[in-house]
Amino acid sequence: MTSVRDRTNPGACPAPLSAVISRTVRWSAAPRTRNLATAALLGLLAAIVTRHAALVLLAAPALGALALMPRRRPPSELATDVALSAARCFEGEDVTVTATVRAPGGRPLDEITIELEIAQPVTVTSGAGLQTFVRADVATAQWTVRPARWGRYSPAAVRVTCRAGLGRIQASVLVRADPIDVFPRPARMRPRLVPAELLRRIGEHTGRAVGAGVEFAGLRPYQPGDQLRDVNRAVSIRRGQLHVNQRAAARAADVVAMIDTFGDPGPVADRALDLAAHGAAALTTAYLRVGDRAGLVVLGGVLRWLGPASGDRHFYRIAEIMLKARYESFVTPDIGLIPRTALPPGTLVVLFSPLLDPRAFGLLTDLRQRGFPVILVDTLRDEPPAEPPLAMAAIALRLWRLDRAATRAALADLGVPVLRWPDDAELDAVLAPIRRPPPGLHHSAARS
Repeated sequence: MTSVRDRTNPGACPAPLSAVISRTVRWSAAPRTRNLATAALLGLLAAIVTRHAALVLLAAPALGALALMPRRRPPSELATDVALSAARCFEGEDVTVTATVRAPGGRPLDEITIELEIAQPVTVTSGAGLQTFVRADVATAQWTVRPARWGRYSPAAVRVTCRAGLGRIQASVLVRADPIDVFPRPARMRPRLVPAELLRRIGEHTGRAVGAGVEFAGLRPYQPGDQLRDVNRAVSIRRGQLHVNQRAAARAADVVAMIDTFGDPGPVADRALDLAAHGAAALTTAYLRVGDRAGLVVLGGVLRWLGPASGDRHFYRIAEIMLKARYESFVTPDIGLIPRTALPPGTLVVLFSPLLDPRAFGLLTDLRQRGFPVILVDTLRDEPPAEPPLAMAAIALRLWRLDRAATRAALADLGVPVLRWPDDAELDAVLAPIRRPPPGLHHSAARS
């Protein structure tokens, strides 16, 4: 399991700064105190109603216990500190939650109870959910939690309950931990797709130009200055003249992943967005690992983009923009305003879209007209339910399937391959059928 600190420099993943927060508490009667008061009241009422003074003895023990309560005023504030071991992590990584409670003035309380309340996509891997400390002025509890879904949210909250006066009065406060960034865990894949136009920068892809690479590109007669190790002995002996091997230049590629968040939010859109986020994370990680440049564009609401760049740090910039794709936005996007720096000429574009909004089709048409090679990965795995009681449900489902088939055929006419992503397949297997990405419509900006 790769951690965030393993992928970057140690200073790139600071732990969140935690500060001690003083919470004002209101003390109230504890359940045992309320029970004693109820018993004393019932005894006194029974003595008054029946006019038997001896029944007052039934209320005497409860009244005596209440009279023995300490007169010392408990503190009105509690210093609480909830700290996390990391400010960001990947899905499935462990995060330590530490809660510290201090009583002002160093006066011990009769009992301090610290309880962990977790969010929905978080599980507790170690530590008791409820921890109790008796006669303590400082109490520290620790748990290990594991976020299971990407996003920006608070993984847990801590409820502190204190009792004073021999447990007769109690106070309770709820302290929520700071939000953390949970990044999608990228799956392992190979950067098998190489655009026709490659950067004039050293990489691991075979370019069309001749250069200092490792792939064989052809033969030519020997010229002064050629390395002797490049001499092809077999061809030179057969032709009676020295010939040297030519090799293809090793170039880098530009890849931009796009996430389609058009459409109304709901369970179907959430599942498609989760699949798109994991696909974009796997794609950008694979290309950044071999020295290529990768970027991200989030479509829907406010247009968010990050131009292609290289380096491990750039992945976390991409992931931070990706986290904002989950939040709803009522802004109408203008997909015609994608800046040139977000899509340099010759960039390979991979769009993750459920094809539920016609604006996605318009974007693909615009990208093809601008000359970009585009691949679409269909992230929709749910179909409309065909309810048997409705006579027209089956017909409506068939028409819906025909409409999607027509959309795929129209995209194929544009030169955009549409790849379905089944439930039991990884992105590497989904992209495997494409040996070569679709070519651009023009090569005027070729850089290889």
